[in-house]
This record gives sequence, structure tokens and C-alpha cells, in this order.
Amino acid sequence: MVSNNLFKLLTCGLIISFPLQATENTSQGGSQLSKETVTKSDDSKDTWKSFTSSKGNFTIKLPTEPQEIEQKIDIPKTDLSILYQTYLSEPEENAVYVVSVWTYPPEIDMSRPEVNLQDGFGGMLSALPGAEVLYMQMKDFQGYKGLEFLVKSEDIFFRGMLFLANNVLYQIFTVYKDGTRQEMEEMDKNYEHFMGSFHLLKVQKASDSSNKKAIKLNV
Repeated sequence: MVSNNLFKLLTCGLIISFPLQATENTSQGGSQLSKETVTKSDDSKDTWKSFTSSKGNFTIKLPTEPQEIEQKIDIPKTDLSILYQTYLSEPEENAVYVVSVWTYPPEIDMSRPEVNLQDGFGGMLSALPGAEVLYMQMKDFQGYKGLEFLVKSEDIFFRGMLFLANNVLYQIFTVYKDGTRQEMEEMDKNYEHFMGSFHLLKVQKASDSSNKKAIKLNV
């Protein structure tokens, strides 16, 4: 069995590794959601819940009510910062479902999504020494450039999608333990259900690039 602490450690490692040149601000929260909307699905056969985040600008189905972690990342040598919210649903010890939303300030140029996403994927791998990349491919995701991946580290899989909606980066992924063929088939179904239920509430508008700062970020 994989402990809750190990899952949370690995998940936070992925999140914090993204802006590799950023430093953490001490403001952090880990309490249960209070201002987000969680409603039961209309489908009686579906035990997952529809979750809507107005702050994160998305809706998705999750197996349990998620926990929210919010943090501010200061960008060195500037007065700018990155805000991220992470929504974590942990229905059992062997599986975690995560949506992370990174909101970059408009001054940061995020106009090269292929490069930004590749750098971000590299940041994720740096948090998992010795990990094996089983699948990685650039693809369109709901009208935006995305990168779908499957990574294995020892007996733990990391599977999901990164995509950029202009200056907002989304990480949608699962973390789960290797198991029997039946368990993996069930996990595949859960993953497809999880990913297929994600939708943005409104289209992100591209910001004016005339005042972009030449600040190097690894996503």
C-alpha cells in the first residue's frame, strides 16, 4: 500500500518543481474548500461529484470532494508573483486526482506553449529521479496546446495533461500505484472519465504582448 504522506509528497514535488527559478512565499493554505461549488452528478450511475472552481475557471468530475492548496510563488529579481491553486481528490490510498492552476502575471510572455510545456514537463521529471517516460505527446486540448504524458517511478504512475490557456497553466493528472490487470483497466476507465469531464468555464483571453518582460521561466 502507498501511504497518504507519500502520495502528497510526490504530488507537491510535481507542483513546486514547475517554476524552477521561483522561490516560495510563506503564505499557504491546506484547508477544505469553502467557497467552491460541489454538486452531485445528475447521472445516478455516476458516483463521482461535479466540482466547479470559479477561481480556477474550470469544472470537472472527481471521486471525492477535493482539498485546496493555494500558494504564491515570487519571481526572483522582480516584484511579480505566480498564483497557483491545487485541488486534490484522494478517494483511496492508491489513487490521487489532481488539478493545478498556475496563473502567471500578464507581464510574463507565455506565447510559446510548445517550449513552455516541454520545459514544464522537464521540471516534473526533475522531481522524480530515475522515472521512466512511457508516453509523452503534444496535442490539442480544448482549443489549446497541450502535452499528454504517462510516467512511471518505481511502482507509481503519473498520468495526465498539461495545457496553456494563454497565461494560465493547467495540470490535470492522476497518481496511482501499479496493480493487477483488472485494477489497471479500472484505472484507465477512471482516468478517461476524469479527463473527459474537464471543461473551462470561459475562454481565456490572450493578453497584450507589448509590455511583456524578458524574464526567463522554466514554464
